[in-house]
Amino acid sequence: MNPFAFSSATMLLWGLAAVAPILIHLWNRRRYRETDWAAMKFLLAAMKKNRRRIQVEHLLLLLVRCAILLFFAIALADMSCVGGSGIAGFGGPGSATHTVLVIDQSYSMAYGEDGQTRLDRAKELARQLVNEASEGDGFTLITMGRTARGVISEPAFDPGDVLREIDQIDIDPGVAVLDLTLAEIEGVLRVAARDFPRLRRSQVCILTDYGDVTWKDAASQSSEQLLTKIQELAVMRTLDVGQPQTTNSAIVGAEQVTPYLTPNQPARFRVDITCDNASQLPSQVLQMMVDGRLVSQKMVPFVDNQIVSVEMNTVFTQPGTHAIEFRLEDDLLKVDNHRYVVVEVKPQLRVLCLASDVPSLKFLKLALDPSGEIDSAIKVETMNASALLDIDLLAYDAVYLSNVPQIAPDEAAVLRGYVERGGGLVIFLGDKVRADSYNAAFRPTGENPAPLLGVHLDQPSKRGEYFLDPRQYESPILEPFRGQQAGGLLTTPVWNYFQVTLPEGSSAKADLWFGSGDPAIVSGQYHPALKDEDVVSRLGGNVLLFCLPASTDSVDRSLDPPEAWTVFPTWPSFPPLVQESLAMAVASQFDRRNRQLGEVFEGIVEGNLGATLIEVTLPDDQSSRIEAVARDDRLFWAFDRTDQVGIYRSKSLSDGATSQVEFAVNPDPRESDLTRVAMENVPPGLQPGEHGADVAGGSPVVAAASSIDLFRYALILVLGLLFFESFLAFRFGAAAR
Repeated sequence: MNPFAFSSATMLLWGLAAVAPILIHLWNRRRYRETDWAAMKFLLAAMKKNRRRIQVEHLLLLLVRCAILLFFAIALADMSCVGGSGIAGFGGPGSATHTVLVIDQSYSMAYGEDGQTRLDRAKELARQLVNEASEGDGFTLITMGRTARGVISEPAFDPGDVLREIDQIDIDPGVAVLDLTLAEIEGVLRVAARDFPRLRRSQVCILTDYGDVTWKDAASQSSEQLLTKIQELAVMRTLDVGQPQTTNSAIVGAEQVTPYLTPNQPARFRVDITCDNASQLPSQVLQMMVDGRLVSQKMVPFVDNQIVSVEMNTVFTQPGTHAIEFRLEDDLLKVDNHRYVVVEVKPQLRVLCLASDVPSLKFLKLALDPSGEIDSAIKVETMNASALLDIDLLAYDAVYLSNVPQIAPDEAAVLRGYVERGGGLVIFLGDKVRADSYNAAFRPTGENPAPLLGVHLDQPSKRGEYFLDPRQYESPILEPFRGQQAGGLLTTPVWNYFQVTLPEGSSAKADLWFGSGDPAIVSGQYHPALKDEDVVSRLGGNVLLFCLPASTDSVDRSLDPPEAWTVFPTWPSFPPLVQESLAMAVASQFDRRNRQLGEVFEGIVEGNLGATLIEVTLPDDQSSRIEAVARDDRLFWAFDRTDQVGIYRSKSLSDGATSQVEFAVNPDPRESDLTRVAMENVPPGLQPGEHGADVAGGSPVVAAASSIDLFRYALILVLGLLFFESFLAFRFGAAAR
């Protein structure tokens, strides 16, 4: 039950006190034993003469005193009456208007001119609405960002509280979701209508910049349905705080071009920049900061509303994780002038190659590390596939399987766990492969409902002459052959291969095809399902499948003598494809350390396995402590409070531990596009202005109030009756004398 209604009803019960004077009067009329007394005869004779006048005076005083108590109880109950409807009921303090304030806090609202951002303007208008409201109006407050959050979810009647909450609203560096906001508005209105019946009229005031990213789906079916429900409950008022013309430059992307980083080797990065008004801002300086130190800068010329890609280079001398910031000069929207990247520089890239016949790995090992030197950037280790269960796969950056006959269920679980934690897995098929074993390893399980790779192995192809078809060279793995038709890819001799199919709805994709139309290389990224807080990351490693063998030992035994499937491992196209497969396999490690707002990051405790308490330092230098969980002979920790843009660091709370860079969080770059939505794509009810009618009386909410606050009149009447009662008591008493 509404506590305000309960208290009002309780106060109204005090109106029963109005009968007290009557009860006292009746009580005093009890009969007593009468005794005649000589002097009383003269007094009674005089009283009988004035009896009717005295009775009228006493009755009038009784009525006035009852009225004082009755109207005082009404004033305490705070009742309101709406014209033509009788007493409306009981409610909390305030008038009959409920205002839902909705403030857009997506980061395009940080755009500012003359020292005032769009959010500042929206907050100023919201404060004005609160200050101009009638005494007792109720307010709820909703922010419109990545989520629709009810800052004040039930009507608040103290303007000071509402103003304080408005002042605390800040930019959410994300994209606002309109449907979530409309759903939140409808819910707030229905709760208020149920629990605060005295708020007879409702209005929704949305303050936004009408950015196309947020509002382009305003005419969707779901938005239209929600809007219809809202307009049945309230008047819609939308206030536009945007500008028709803007000038904004933004870094919309930054990625590591060099597939893996090792000390003293060139590290290349690509930075994507846009500007929506190059005539006003023709160019800017782009800086590259590494661990807080300026290492490079370039002048970037802009083209209106086009992405300009810039390559920035550096050399890392020390292994470990490093924080990189790409920075443009500040403009009118500062949020998107920075882009953060975290990279991991490894002393060596460790790669494990497994096969049932270790000597057959010679071509694969040579393609991965042509130099074969001890201090090479890539360290390749070869082992028999039977040792898979005894190997710590997490110590390797990528794992290659070459013509392994079968994958047992426990081996499949080990491989799945490795890929789940960001490891790269590359599989070469061959004549020994048992399709049913691989299909069982790939398919979803009860604990892991996502397939390791969305592909189905069929059988080896019939003998024939096949060629490789790159189609439009769109896959990154074919980058070395783009524009190099003489690179050997198109002439690779193939007589047999393993046929596979991609099931309908599979997330895997073909990167290279055979002339027959069958996939030659398939790739996909494993997405583990989150079951509980111990699950590591939403983003797993990459898995690649070659439908060709990595050695010349695979033969077609239907022939006499048997003949090789292919000479692909000896062909010029083999080393580039293997190198690109390695780059693709380890690319997920870069993705794992570079997240967007709200995504989960998992860290690993190195060294002291007894240090289970981890301190994560946020970009604003605040810290948060979390527990590490032992798993796979390591300590893992997961962090999901990634609501700030910038660099996150961690430190194990053990003796001698030092802070280290862990990961970077960046906003969704779509909000950097300040293009305004075309108003013809916005439903009339959401366009700037006031729309709809007051549900109580059919008149706009902004019209003069039609309700009468009885408590005000009741108090005035009580005061008047008190003076009147005193006057009557004096007058009748003087007359009696």
